[in-house]
Amino acid sequence: MINRKILLLTVLLIQHLQIVSSDRSTHKYNVILIMADDSAADNYGCYGSTYFKTPTLDKLAKTGAKFNHCYSEPVCTPSRVKIMTGRSGLRNYVQFGTLDKDEITFGNIMKKSGYSTAVAGKWQLHNGHRGTLAPACGFDTYCLWNYPGTGSSRYWNPSIMQDGELLETTSNDYGPDIFSNFIIKFIKRNKTKPFFVYYPMALVHSPFPKTPDNVSPGGKTAKGKGMALSNFKDMTLYADKIVGKIVSCLERNDLREKTVIIYTTDNGTHRNLTYPFKDEYRKGEKAYATDGGTHVPLIANCPGTIPRGVICNDLVDFSDFLPTISEITESHLPDITLDGQSFWPQCLGKKGNPREWIFQYYYPKYSPAAKSHGQGINGMEIIWAQNQFFKLYQNGRLYSTKDRQEKQQIKPGENEQADRTRDLLQKAINLMPKEASKLEPKK
Repeated sequence: MINRKILLLTVLLIQHLQIVSSDRSTHKYNVILIMADDSAADNYGCYGSTYFKTPTLDKLAKTGAKFNHCYSEPVCTPSRVKIMTGRSGLRNYVQFGTLDKDEITFGNIMKKSGYSTAVAGKWQLHNGHRGTLAPACGFDTYCLWNYPGTGSSRYWNPSIMQDGELLETTSNDYGPDIFSNFIIKFIKRNKTKPFFVYYPMALVHSPFPKTPDNVSPGGKTAKGKGMALSNFKDMTLYADKIVGKIVSCLERNDLREKTVIIYTTDNGTHRNLTYPFKDEYRKGEKAYATDGGTHVPLIANCPGTIPRGVICNDLVDFSDFLPTISEITESHLPDITLDGQSFWPQCLGKKGNPREWIFQYYYPKYSPAAKSHGQGINGMEIIWAQNQFFKLYQNGRLYSTKDRQEKQQIKPGENEQADRTRDLLQKAINLMPKEASKLEPKK
């Protein structure tokens, strides 16, 4: 009798494990990719700032994975094109404000894989005869500023296009709240099926008005000496609060452990801002090909899947996001040349396939950025490769990544480690195409 009971219990246990295994094999993670605008890594508490307050993101970093060496492009359009396509701008950058209409985006991939897809926030990818709109990029629904038919305001009394209709807003409406509420409603509608949300925030780009948490009688704009930085600090906290709203929505709808949240930013902090960091003051370096222009935060969180307290010092490039999202969702990559590789194993605390270098191509809208290293078309193309320690420009100039303003060039023979790295980075530059294939520079 005892043996028959043991046998029955064993059979029931095996059946249970088979069901659990089957559920796990068919379960698809939701993915929410959040990308703030104009905010370098040193604007976050979890990256060492004591001036900026980011409690929600600090907690996500502490309870998930934090990457110390993630690099964007120096300004918005090339970063957005690269993160959406997994390809270097050398292959697909057209001009500022344009995502080439022939490119395949992570939205296309997710939609083809059966995901419900949404995008909200800042678009700015439709300019010129090769520009692209959200539906063509694979998004089922959208709520966007800087989209055909919208005006200039993104914060108070914002001009926002939602699924082909221009929203009626008033001076009491705040754009970031409209975008985040749109995402929350989308999550609720799609909680029983896999979804992908891309949230390129309007925050914390200039101008620097007061947030709803800091509005006082007499206006909402930055007025008076020092108000821009003060408001920017408040905007950073408000962006963090919005991330918290999305996290709370996932928790209320029993989706927290089914959803991978990824947070990053598109480039460095605005050049008009000078802010404290530890024992120094740092000036924003947006648009420059320096560490301050390209070093951005990267946080990934999914309780029960991503272990607590993962700190990764591997290199991550913006072309890596598309293959990472593809691996998370078990989606098929397109049959085209990609430059990225997945960092999902590192999110899980595994070794993965660490990069030895990253490659950057940048054609700046801000011409002074090309003064030191611009070459090629109109003397404006900036090309470099780097690892965690050194950075080599196509013109042969090598710098330490600790040299934030790149004031001290390292010449051959001065440093043995630098010489070895120079050879590695030169090989990386040589591996890439010699000229941009789609660039349409304005003269």
